[in-house]
Amino acid sequence: MRRLLSFPFLVVAAAIGCGGVDGPAAPRLITGGGVGDGAISGTLYVHVTDEETREVISSAKVRVGESSDPAACEVLTDSTGLAKFQPDSCPGLAGAVTVTITASGYAPVTWIGVNGVNLTIPIRNSNPPAVQTATVSGTIAGWSTLPTPGANHQTLALVGYSGSTDLGDRANELTQGMRNVTVGAQVFPIPSNLCVINQAVSDCDWILTTRTGPQALVAIIVDQFNSNTPDDDTDDTFTVTGYAIKTGQNFSKDQPTNGMTLDMIPEADMQPFTASFASLPSGMDFMGAFPALELGAEGRIAFTTPALDMARTSTRVPKLSGALAGAHYSLIAVAQDSETQDSPSTLAWMHDVNVSATVALSSWLPPPSNILASGGTYSFSAVSGATLHGGEIQDMTGKRVWSITIFDGSTSFTLPGLSPDPLPAGMLTFGASALQIPGISLGNVALDDARDKITGISNDFATFTH
Repeated sequence: MRRLLSFPFLVVAAAIGCGGVDGPAAPRLITGGGVGDGAISGTLYVHVTDEETREVISSAKVRVGESSDPAACEVLTDSTGLAKFQPDSCPGLAGAVTVTITASGYAPVTWIGVNGVNLTIPIRNSNPPAVQTATVSGTIAGWSTLPTPGANHQTLALVGYSGSTDLGDRANELTQGMRNVTVGAQVFPIPSNLCVINQAVSDCDWILTTRTGPQALVAIIVDQFNSNTPDDDTDDTFTVTGYAIKTGQNFSKDQPTNGMTLDMIPEADMQPFTASFASLPSGMDFMGAFPALELGAEGRIAFTTPALDMARTSTRVPKLSGALAGAHYSLIAVAQDSETQDSPSTLAWMHDVNVSATVALSSWLPPPSNILASGGTYSFSAVSGATLHGGEIQDMTGKRVWSITIFDGSTSFTLPGLSPDPLPAGMLTFGASALQIPGISLGNVALDDARDKITGISNDFATFTH
């Protein structure tokens, strides 16, 4: 299945005001990926890095030239992940170029019409290593003093962690284990990161598998009502009653941490969050939105329950006080086709919103249209107002097999012939994407400055046979 946030061009989504340079630029690795140090005039330096680990990749093949150019230059990266293109080895380099990266075990990447002396191009491992994790266990302060809910109700708390600021980070969706809760003479398995109170048991000895690095832990507390049908959970309702949050955490790989206590946020420290939404783009009839608590280096807490939409426009969130005084809120909204729950799709992102007033989402970025893949040529109609476009070829499992980022406004391209051919035989999808980042220059961009600037991401796709 295709994912809305699988956008290849996120590797260049940011602005950094680098300006010009005095004299020839030296090779420079741009942390996280990007473009910098002025227009190409005879010399080009390309660093290649792993998209997830950020480690440099040696022996990657860097090809500079149009797809049909018989005189394209090719250089392998050295032990520092650097490929150098200079006048004596690659004459005539000037202005925008097309760069294609290939490396064993990685999906190829092509940047079209990019113009910067220093490029750092991240590529995705086709079989990435397991996500690094840590294990945390603890309780929620005051859980044992909460009132016992009435018949057919139970109080639940689901403990989680702040997502990283990378929208596509695999660590944002880790699988949790199970643990046993004893009720009388019986033992019942429940998710390990769950706390429960009902008329038979009160238990909050949660165990959480979390990502590594700086983060906050969060528990969403809900009332579950089984609608008087104990044997049918499809009609159960869940009502959020509170949250518990603990900021300032930092975990290392395989680090066990015990005795963590999360403090419930008092009702007096909650506030309303209200939003309004523009009409959905053509071809989309389903949307969901949520406030997100932005914690800087500690990541993002998404308040997704209840989801906001055209009918439900208000929820409650913690106030920005105490441990949350340095945070701010954003609003993230996604619109899709309800039949596929997939493309066409668009994501709108409003940053640093004023929670004391209605947060008004006034427009959506429409997706590219007229998407075609035929005879080795890929094309689409550009999106007005987009900062740049991109493409991604995937197999039918949703695995990326080629990533394309377009800097020069092209809406039709061919890809260089590679040996062996990275595109598997059979049915594939070509997804065209648009990205909106107001006020940036594509001559000086860096991924790590992108996240507070993206306001729109959209995509759609077509299938083809290779």
